[in-house]
Amino acid sequence: MNENDIAIYKRLTELYNSTDQNVKELPLNTDTKYALFSDLHLGDGGKSDIFIHNKDTMMFALEYYKKNGYAIILLGDIEELWQFNFIEIHDKYDKSIYELLRSFQANKVHRIFGNHDNDWKRPPTDPILFNENIQHGAPEAIKLGDDIFLVHGHQGDKTCDRKTWESRYWARKGEPLVPIGKIFGISNRSATESQIPGNREKLYYDWAKENNVFLICGHTHNAIFASKLYYWCLKEQIKKKETELKKCSTDKVRSWELYEEIKKHNIDFHIEERMGRHSNRLSTTGKPLPCYFNTGCGHFRNGITNIEIEGDKIRLIKWHNDDSLALEQRREKLWKEESLSELRKKLNKKAV
Repeated sequence: MNENDIAIYKRLTELYNSTDQNVKELPLNTDTKYALFSDLHLGDGGKSDIFIHNKDTMMFALEYYKKNGYAIILLGDIEELWQFNFIEIHDKYDKSIYELLRSFQANKVHRIFGNHDNDWKRPPTDPILFNENIQHGAPEAIKLGDDIFLVHGHQGDKTCDRKTWESRYWARKGEPLVPIGKIFGISNRSATESQIPGNREKLYYDWAKENNVFLICGHTHNAIFASKLYYWCLKEQIKKKETELKKCSTDKVRSWELYEEIKKHNIDFHIEERMGRHSNRLSTTGKPLPCYFNTGCGHFRNGITNIEIEGDKIRLIKWHNDDSLALEQRREKLWKEESLSELRKKLNKKAV
């Protein structure tokens, strides 16, 4: 490991062993239900706002979680405070995203800060968790139960953590260049590309494996479930739908539906491939252990990814921004849900 990797390892370990207000502890039992989101990067609603095309989808998802008794956990970079000032973001989203989050029951919305919204680590007027009695800002990490650890994923990194203000300065200096991509229709597609080094996912995975915990992050914009990359999920779905298409050649309606679904999956598949995510290997020695998860982000071309934890079950979800779809299609499970108890056995852990 290089010096930066060592710093990341060290910070993750410090946080995991911490007992101060930097780490919040939440219960995990048969009745708890959590929906985890990260990397929305809310902007000002203009051409440079890479989230705006998924705003209604996020509202739809939040309404679903509110109705079904979920608590929301925001894993950082909810606002894009490198590029926009808070007043611009607040003016655009206060009567939509923020208002809906504030309408959840008390203690049903939790937030940790990321590198793009680390303003919330101090106790300012958080538009989501507004409470004049809050003495400290958002924590840096959350523990669910005994062995699920939530961080944004920038901890210890030289550029993303220790030089945040320098990075913010250059992001704002370069802002006039951002809308250019939007004009040519490439902003939303490239928005999911992270500038994080390709070996970062493996570093997180190695740390989780070494510490025998389930680590759930955001930051890289790369949806990962039980150490399986979204790229491979798409490949599996395309293969499954192509097999079904061959079997129902006489059903013209279903054949057309499958053709359109395969077409959409192929677009996302090639985007992931173009980003180089297909080459990210979490384990160089056999099948990886199911200890690393990533929520993905809020600005995929056709929707938002997030993670659900319901009792003993954990799921990776894709919320599609096509409002003509039925709920079970719009809220798509990207992988078969897993039992945390069974995953613990695979990690050679005693089920809690």
